[in-house]
Amino acid sequence: MKNNIIIFTIFTAVLLGCSKSIDDFGDMNINPNSTPVPVTSALLTNVLAGIGGNAVSVTPGLYCQYFSQTQYTDASLYTAPVNDFDGFYSGSLNDLQNIINVNSDPKYKDVASINGANANQIALARILKVYLFWYVTDLWGDIPYSQALSGKSDIIYDKQSTIYPALIAELKAAVSQFGPGLAIKGDIIFGGNNEKWIKLANSMRMLMALRLSKVDPAYGKTQFADALATAKFIDVSADNFVVNYPGGAFSNPWFNSYLTRKDQGVSSVITDMQKLTLDPRAPAFGSSNVGIPYGLTRELSTSFINNNPNWAYILGVTKRAANSPVTIISSAQLKLARAEAAQLGWTSENTATLYAAGIKENMIDWGVFSQASFDTYMKKVALNGLNNLSQINTQYYLAVYPNGAEGYSNWRRSGFPVLVPTRYASNPSKLIPRRYMYGTREYGTNVKNVTAAAAAYADNSPDARVWWDK
Repeated sequence: MKNNIIIFTIFTAVLLGCSKSIDDFGDMNINPNSTPVPVTSALLTNVLAGIGGNAVSVTPGLYCQYFSQTQYTDASLYTAPVNDFDGFYSGSLNDLQNIINVNSDPKYKDVASINGANANQIALARILKVYLFWYVTDLWGDIPYSQALSGKSDIIYDKQSTIYPALIAELKAAVSQFGPGLAIKGDIIFGGNNEKWIKLANSMRMLMALRLSKVDPAYGKTQFADALATAKFIDVSADNFVVNYPGGAFSNPWFNSYLTRKDQGVSSVITDMQKLTLDPRAPAFGSSNVGIPYGLTRELSTSFINNNPNWAYILGVTKRAANSPVTIISSAQLKLARAEAAQLGWTSENTATLYAAGIKENMIDWGVFSQASFDTYMKKVALNGLNNLSQINTQYYLAVYPNGAEGYSNWRRSGFPVLVPTRYASNPSKLIPRRYMYGTREYGTNVKNVTAAAAAYADNSPDARVWWDK
């Protein structure tokens, strides 16, 4: 998460000083602090431009073994993942709350309405707030939620068991709030298309519901089926939640990550899996098929890199160009989630049909689909009725690559694919961490509440599991 916050902070700082010539990312040289009323379109663009960094999640990607480290190997050896989440609250979440506040305030809502209908701006901001709270709670567990963004300093931590239903209810409320009026400005994702934001909200609800498959399957089933019944969810790639980078000052985060440093590459867990199944996505996933053995010490990793100069960078070179997109939530991902829901008996959809469709669509998204290679691959990974959940979740794991946070969360929930901790683990338990530990800044500013929250996780242990991780 430290890597994510650094990427996010730098990226946001660049955005706030950008030129008007970058039409793709809107009019970002407006300083919201220079006027009495924040410019809501600029706040929205700022949030959306930075949100792609959440999908470039290095540490969770190390834990779910997407990646291996090349020289500084502490994270992949499971040193204590002490990370601060305050940057989310003071940054994007605060910006989104300001959008809601301005559009709700009778004194300012008329001014704000030049950037889109008030209700629609509020609804969009609510959806994005849910996405960010969901991201944070999945990594840390119990977090400040009900009292967050209120300006108070003494903020309680809410239980994840109450946060999840609250977030799902918020998504439903946001969807119902959309209405007619001026299209939202500053929306660099969907161009002010309310229907696509509604589809995203319902898709998030389905994914969140599936996360509860072991801890509260009855509630999860109800919410998944309810979202599916809307028939408004991401079902084609054109509706994917994607950040499209124009390049230049606004370049793909993976492109930026290799400009001056080469600290991580594709794990051999991924490359070996793809070699075994003749996966046509391999050239898209990495620059070569030479994966770095997972979880090596610094000495062993350096030796491997020196002896294998063609080791695989994360993503093929054409997939991490300056203007390459970053996908956050995709139709392929949703199809595989629906396949699992059908397998669990939550819906009456066809498991095998959705399974094959999700794999095919993911290959199309990566630009590697051919009928022949798809047919060959499907023979290798066809459902056999004996271990369908394992196969579905392994394909989900591949479909969300290289989104480390989502791969890590779904692996913790499902247990698939089966991952073996590194033999060189430096942590006392020698196990893959199951959560992020609360950071030092929270102990300095909110010690009473963070201490109480940490007690529920064996005194802030990374081996303790979040609520849904059973």
